Amino acid sequence: MTGAAARAEGPPVAGWMDAHGAELRVHVGRMLGSADEAEDVLQSVWVTAHRTPPDACEPGRIRSWLYRVATHAALDRLAADRRRRTALEGRPTAAAPDPPAAPDRFLAGLGPDGRRRVRERVASLPPKQRQAVWWRQVDELPYAEIGARLGCSEESARANVYQGMKRLRSELFDVWKEEVTS
Repeated sequence: MTGAAARAEGPPVAGWMDAHGAELRVHVGRMLGSADEAEDVLQSVWVTAHRTPPDACEPGRIRSWLYRVATHAALDRLAADRRRRTALEGRPTAAAPDPPAAPDRFLAGLGPDGRRRVRERVASLPPKQRQAVWWRQVDELPYAEIGARLGCSEESARANVYQGMKRLRSELFDVWKEEVTS
């Protein structure tokens, strides 16, 4: 099949969905704390993959590209939610239910405000650090796998995790202190 014929058929998004959909759903669901929101974000990821597939990407790099697109889409959703909340502050509204508890073990003991603050601090990390910390601490991936997903060496992956965790520890000490003393 020629290159023009392959482009006419479009990218093999269905194959990517089968191969990587479940793990992306878990990844995005943990970031957003909601399976329904994760499904919405994944739909936009698949549309993006169909409209603007990576250029002549090796099969091994498709996964890291999909993770990058999914992570950015989830962060965009979090930012939009934060902007919406800020815009609505101070306006009289009906009482909204608390957001569902995060599915991961790290936020289980925190109250709603603590969970929100942790998510905001994680979202404020530089992209490589944020992804590296997430994959190491939440998904418990080895540094070699993190490096492969980020497209860097195992040592760089280790450094990204270290720097991200160092920053989170310093920025989240007050959250921990408030939650423990209350």
